Amino acid sequence: MTSFVGRRHEAASVGRALDGSRLVTLTGVGGVGKTRLALRVARGLRARFPGGMWFVELSSLRKPGMLGQTICSALRVSGKSGMSADTALQGFLAPRKSLLVLDTCEHLVETCAPLVDGLLSAAPDLRIMVTSRRVLGVSGESCFQVEPLAIDDRDQENAPGRHPEAVTLFADRAASLMPGFVPTPEVALLCRRLDGIPLAIELAATRLRTLSFDQIMGKIDDRFELLSGCARTPVRRHRTLRMAIGWSHELCEPVERLLWARLSIFSGDFDLPAAQAVCADPDTGTGVRREDVEDVLLRLVDKSIVHRVASGRAVRFRMLDTVREYGAEWLRRLGTEEETRRRHLDYFLDLARRFDREWFGPGQVDWHARMTRELPNLRAALDFALAHPAGHAAGVELAGRLAYFWMACGFVSDGRRYLRAALSRSPDLPPGAEVNRALWVCAWLADVQGDLDQANDLATECMTRSFAGMDRASAGWATACCATTGLRWGYLPEALGMFERARRTHEEGGDQGAGLAAALVGEAYVLARLGRREEALSLLRRQRSLCDSLGDIWMRSSGDWVRGFIELEDGDAVSADRFFRASLRAKHLLRDSLGMATAVSALAAAAARRGDTDRAARLLGVGELIELSFGLRVSISPPDDVREATEDLARTSLGPDAYAAAFQSGRALDVERAVEYALEPPPPVPAGTDGTAARTDD
Repeated sequence: MTSFVGRRHEAASVGRALDGSRLVTLTGVGGVGKTRLALRVARGLRARFPGGMWFVELSSLRKPGMLGQTICSALRVSGKSGMSADTALQGFLAPRKSLLVLDTCEHLVETCAPLVDGLLSAAPDLRIMVTSRRVLGVSGESCFQVEPLAIDDRDQENAPGRHPEAVTLFADRAASLMPGFVPTPEVALLCRRLDGIPLAIELAATRLRTLSFDQIMGKIDDRFELLSGCARTPVRRHRTLRMAIGWSHELCEPVERLLWARLSIFSGDFDLPAAQAVCADPDTGTGVRREDVEDVLLRLVDKSIVHRVASGRAVRFRMLDTVREYGAEWLRRLGTEEETRRRHLDYFLDLARRFDREWFGPGQVDWHARMTRELPNLRAALDFALAHPAGHAAGVELAGRLAYFWMACGFVSDGRRYLRAALSRSPDLPPGAEVNRALWVCAWLADVQGDLDQANDLATECMTRSFAGMDRASAGWATACCATTGLRWGYLPEALGMFERARRTHEEGGDQGAGLAAALVGEAYVLARLGRREEALSLLRRQRSLCDSLGDIWMRSSGDWVRGFIELEDGDAVSADRFFRASLRAKHLLRDSLGMATAVSALAAAAARRGDTDRAARLLGVGELIELSFGLRVSISPPDDVREATEDLARTSLGPDAYAAAFQSGRALDVERAVEYALEPPPPVPAGTDGTAARTDD
């Protein structure tokens, strides 16, 4: 009765699957549109099946023993007296080149699988298409996962000016109630909140009969209540979203329902070890045993409750938000939500401790990818811990153990927000290393965001606590932070003394990995600023040796930046450019926002010194883009007036208008393209310019 929206590529893929397989099963969560896609495909293939095409709807069948008879009735097949329905079907279909569509088979899989297998064996030209939330498991079966509709342009190949499929569906249904309806950006947000599930979108559109769009958006947090009792459809299980998901719930065994409820704790996707740690019962004799989690999880995958997610070599899983919310309701009814959330917090706190131990080593790129993927779960764990007094200590520790994630992986704003929340609860906690760590990490992040007074206050408090408690690691980091803040204020001699003190503190029992490397690079930079080049190079060689011995690239790239600064001060712009690009390459791998901004600013200075002022202006625009994109304060780094000198040189050379145009061209790029541009090697330097051959004394 309504138009078919989107699915062009999916329909073509299912058609091709029917070319190569005689049994194709469309799987997917309830309401995702399996039935309509199957009908669309079948209608498009009518000419290929001269022996006939039949659609058999099975959702209302509750007696599996009547499956064969139900299909016979749909095909108008009458067997001889005493002949079974299966045999009658086989005889009818054997000579025909035909297509049979069996709709909604998940509750009949055990009966449907042998019947389908028998039909395919008896009828060589028969093709069968099945819609089911579970695969049949028949030999030769080809499975096609029906995903929700595309909710943004990245999810589909859109022609210019066309809306994503989910938005188009809502607009189409809304226009039938409100002629002239034009989708706004808020419609895309609504479709995203509904996971792009066609049933949910159609139910929401029908509410426009009685609610304004703004009222619908206001009620979307209780989507099951909103999307109820408002659609006229002959299929009872599709009358409300709750019933559509509840149909899947009814088909699950009790242990599957229990795991579904517990898996709803996860935000985003998750892996098997996390599911085992969080969802298994400590008492292996009840509930979900740890050794059974994998098997039950895969059964939920087979029933389209959980989906596999491509993630490199790892296998991860996810649930649509709508399915997760249904499970969360059941978890609350069971009265075990808080207990499950505590296990979730414990698991991710253990993961953060491991990350903290292993960060300064060869696995930094992998750790960046892993922890970025886990960010939704880390946020959920932090939110729970900081909202419950009994979890405050764990929340403070978790926020602090993620120090290198906040600092080195581009999540400065997230980190500072959680650390400030954690520290606001620290008066209730006994003093100790975890509170000290939260203080120095928050101080570093405040410095990066340009809040120098707060950074200095936090670092000073941390120094006082840490030296009194003999916590040398925190004392060393806090001292280095005070040095950095002083450096930004222009107190070079004082900053040098503080960096020297930080280095000695780490050498005498503090953090002899990343902490020592950071102190060495800070001390080398101040020495270079003071004109003490050889002393600076000596510290940089020591810092690089430390980083290389442990496989670190994060702090090594900071050393590359300082070395490039030294080369630039020596007048060797070519060599400086090489070190700055090496620094940017590593910082970009880790999404170290401050490091990326600092390296790009330095590359602009090298370009200006080579006489390429157009490129210098573009790179200054790229630097501002990075700072704004990652929540940094514009122009707070590096603390050496190089940026201002570069801007003056480029503006004078190009003129105000050309400079502004070049700056904006860099500022207008997306971050990835901007970094690609910055990493492009500079053109060869003509003989007689101030650029010289790169040195080899790395």
